[in-house]
Amino acid sequence: MKNLICVAFMIFTALAFSQDASDKKVKAPKIISKLKLNTAYKAKNIEVKLVEVVSDSRCPKGVNCMWAGEAVVLVDVYKDGEKLESKKITFDSKGDKTIFSSDTISIIGHSVMPYPEANSKIEPEAYYLQLEVKDL
Repeated sequence: MKNLICVAFMIFTALAFSQDASDKKVKAPKIISKLKLNTAYKAKNIEVKLVEVVSDSRCPKGVNCMWAGEAVVLVDVYKDGEKLESKKITFDSKGDKTIFSSDTISIIGHSVMPYPEANSKIEPEAYYLQLEVKDL
C-alpha cells in the first residue's frame, strides 16, 4: 500500500510541476558569417569585401593593459556590382558596428578575429570579420 501511495504521489508531482505549454517567445539565434581578408560576402544585391586590417592594438590575452585597444578594418561596400563606399570601421569594446543598412537589409560587424594572444603574431591572411546579416 505504501508503494502504491508513493508511486501515485510521484506521478501527481511529475504532472503538476511539469513545464507549461504556454506561448513563450524564444529568440532565434544569431547566424554569424566569416568574412576573410580579401574575400567578399554577398547578401541580396549587396556585397561587402574585407580589404585590409589597418591596425590592431587590442590588448592580447594573458596581458594586463590599461586600455582595451581597438582593431580598425577597411571594407568596401558594393551594390549591384558598383562600389558604393570604402569604410574604415573601428572595433572596440563598445559593441557591434553597422557596415551597411538600407530599407531591406542590415549588415552588422560583430568583431575582428582572431583575438591577439601574448607572444604570438597574427598573420594578415588569418584575419576575418564576423558578420550578421538581418533582413528588415
